[in-house]
Amino acid sequence: MDEQWIEHLMLEYSAALLKYLMHHTSSREDAEDILQEVFLSCHRHAAEFDPSRCNEQAWLYIIAKRKLISYYRLKKDQVSLDAMEADLTPGRDDMSKAINVMACRQAVAKALSILDERSRSVVVLRCLRGLSPDETAKRLALTPGNVRVIQSRAIGKMSKFLEDSDFSPEDFFS
Repeated sequence: MDEQWIEHLMLEYSAALLKYLMHHTSSREDAEDILQEVFLSCHRHAAEFDPSRCNEQAWLYIIAKRKLISYYRLKKDQVSLDAMEADLTPGRDDMSKAINVMACRQAVAKALSILDERSRSVVVLRCLRGLSPDETAKRLALTPGNVRVIQSRAIGKMSKFLEDSDFSPEDFFS
């Protein structure tokens, strides 16, 4: 990635990122400092950006989230990290929710694509549709024990695939 790409990111996303950071810090100065750190990190790690894993906007918000967590770690005597994590997880009606949900869906779709058809069916029925092991077993002509084993192995395989990302199957399937 080159300097022009970094400049494009800054022009395209700075305003929205600053608003996101100000929302989570309640301080324009802190938000601007964190925004600088986001783009410095972006510049340092530009070669690691993989557009097949997520889009630029999601990537920037993931970096911003990490910088916010670091910011709150430094201020942990003033604000609890658990409260910060609760603010950053999907559930709030703001831009971060939409970005996190989009990035999560992309990550899960990628991880599901590495599974064989039977494993993918078990994970989708059990974890995404909420069927019991018995219901899943009936639909797929398996035993409930097989369903549990297949699910466990599939989630393990997905976890390994996602270990370098911010997401893991447990975030979605707990």
